[in-house]
Amino acid sequence: METKRTFLAIDVNPQDNIINLLQELKRNHKLDSIKWVDPAIMHLTIFFLGDTPSTQIPSICEMLKASIQKFEPFSITLKGIGYFGRPSPRVIWVGVDFPKLLNELKLSVDKVLSEFDFIDDKEKFNPHLTLGRVKFMHNSDRLNAAIQQYRNKSFQVQEVKELVLYESILKPQGPEYRAIQKFELKGY
Repeated sequence: METKRTFLAIDVNPQDNIINLLQELKRNHKLDSIKWVDPAIMHLTIFFLGDTPSTQIPSICEMLKASIQKFEPFSITLKGIGYFGRPSPRVIWVGVDFPKLLNELKLSVDKVLSEFDFIDDKEKFNPHLTLGRVKFMHNSDRLNAAIQQYRNKSFQVQEVKELVLYESILKPQGPEYRAIQKFELKGY
């Protein structure tokens, strides 16, 4: 059975504040092994489906469209930085200060995808904008200092007008994302 590696996301168009933060982090972590995310493909993952049977994709799209278009457009704020991974950082991210509407949208998406036996393996929805994936970090003191410095900094407001179902194609130089279908929110 043919499958595609898929995920549902909100596209993010990073503004200067995030680009400058990314450049600062790169400068401060030159000696570390970190795969930095290309700003051109930055997104907030709503649901990672993984290997998805190609034959199911049209039905999944049809049901997602019906579910997603019930929601009005809204805004989220990209705010603060942090990392996942204990004791060593594995993923460096910008956080999301999100409205109740994003959580309701996520629950609606989860319900649709559960009908196709896709279950979100994370206990709590924690939307974030990945900046880099850490392979090795010599010393996390600089990262911890940046987290303290930017703990409450709002980097940008992002309008959410649509979600996109992507196919992720893993390549040695980094992932390539191909849009399968865009789902506009109500009124767009």
